[in-house]
Amino acid sequence: MEKTIDARGQSCLNPLAMAKNVLKTLSVDDKLNVVVDNIASAQNLEEMAEQMNLPSQKIQQGTDYVVSLFVKKSFFVPQYDEVKKDETLKIKTSFIVVIDSEFMGRGDEQLGANLLKSFIYTLASSEELPTKIIMYNSGVKLAIDGSAVLTDLKKLQNVGVEIFVNDMSLEYYGLKDKLAVGKLISMSDLIKMQVEARKIIKL
Repeated sequence: MEKTIDARGQSCLNPLAMAKNVLKTLSVDDKLNVVVDNIASAQNLEEMAEQMNLPSQKIQQGTDYVVSLFVKKSFFVPQYDEVKKDETLKIKTSFIVVIDSEFMGRGDEQLGANLLKSFIYTLASSEELPTKIIMYNSGVKLAIDGSAVLTDLKKLQNVGVEIFVNDMSLEYYGLKDKLAVGKLISMSDLIKMQVEARKIIKL
């Protein structure tokens, strides 16, 4: 049996609750399709599927996304309160964070370093997360071994925030072999991500 839920126009957590309620009625070899209209909801559904030990597939159709969940074996359906509390299912909203310096703001460098450390720590503890963090210029130094914010960046990555580090900047500073978190990104991809972003927070 195959069922489809139209969750377009819903807030990020509502599609999770809708999918959970339908999954309770399904059996082995059934399939559930959830249609959403933003990438954050699609990613949250994928993460819920992983938590529930369900195979999933995401397909983009125009401006919408269809996330298919395949019931192949017994699975655990978390209660809605558990979904909201689970760290892996925090809301990822449609904004990206761009960091082009190892300091936040202008002025005293030590203060700037402390401000940036505090920003990333607070972001990692927030209920609303960016979909991506992009680093270039001296901002790439935050993603290398020994960085004061490495633990919080890894925490963000572990809950599904994509971290991208500009390869040209790493090469300029001679740090390519010290990258400890994130994926390398070219200048063309860096530009494309910023053009496609609905909202950018630039430090």
